[in-house]
Amino acid sequence: MRKNWPAFVLGGMLAALAVFFALGLWANPRPADLPSGDSLQPPGAGHLLGTDNLGVDIYAQLSGGFFSSMALGLVCAAGAFVLGTAAGMAAALAPGGAAAAVDLVIHLFLAMPQLPVLVVLGAFFGQSRAVLALIITLFSWAPIAKQVRAAAAAVRGRMYVRLAARYGGGLWYILRAHILPEVLGLAAVNGLGVCGRAILQESSLAYLGLGDPLARSWGLMISKASRFSGIYFTDYWLWWLLPPVLALLCTLLCVRLLARWLERRLPGRATGGKQDGAA
Repeated sequence: MRKNWPAFVLGGMLAALAVFFALGLWANPRPADLPSGDSLQPPGAGHLLGTDNLGVDIYAQLSGGFFSSMALGLVCAAGAFVLGTAAGMAAALAPGGAAAAVDLVIHLFLAMPQLPVLVVLGAFFGQSRAVLALIITLFSWAPIAKQVRAAAAAVRGRMYVRLAARYGGGLWYILRAHILPEVLGLAAVNGLGVCGRAILQESSLAYLGLGDPLARSWGLMISKASRFSGIYFTDYWLWWLLPPVLALLCTLLCVRLLARWLERRLPGRATGGKQDGAA
């Protein structure tokens, strides 16, 4: 029973967040981009979480920000999964010169400070969400590639894989039958971790004014609220600033814990020791 409670808790938290924000997006009659009440109206029957300084419903903005952030995070996670898996496999299986070149590119991207580079590229290449997703993906695949490279190299060095190659198993057979089943789960779990980092990076860029100003973003909500004159000397921060901060923290916590839970339950770790001995 003790092994099952983390999955139950994580599933319940994610389901509660999704239902709460889905109700705010589809069951709440207030628009997320137009005023629907008085300026800085406190939470009440008309507006569950109140309104901002323009009279826009906070609950509707939070709900739109959740699905917008999750969509961006999943797109970045999928892109980083594909790029990281391909680069890691190339670094582990390609001939010497090509593998060294791919490995050099991986380490170059790992050495770059992500947030400053994201800020510079976001300022130069525009504020659309497509450009933002592309930039975040390009700076998220390298950690996945590094782990995939190490895992694929470990599997390739196992005794039964070397025996398969010696008895006529080609590269594609070994890749399909032995390496990919071991490393795809690891890459997928790390891709889920990219989803959380992408949400945080998008919020950070939006907070700095480098995101799409027309998109629903928690970072943009936090930026507008924190820059409102005198917000910390009133009660406005309770329903304008605090909700997007809590929504961001809860979402990131759920995604990170889910990735960690899945990582601990991977069917096989490509480290080599036990399975070599068993063979």
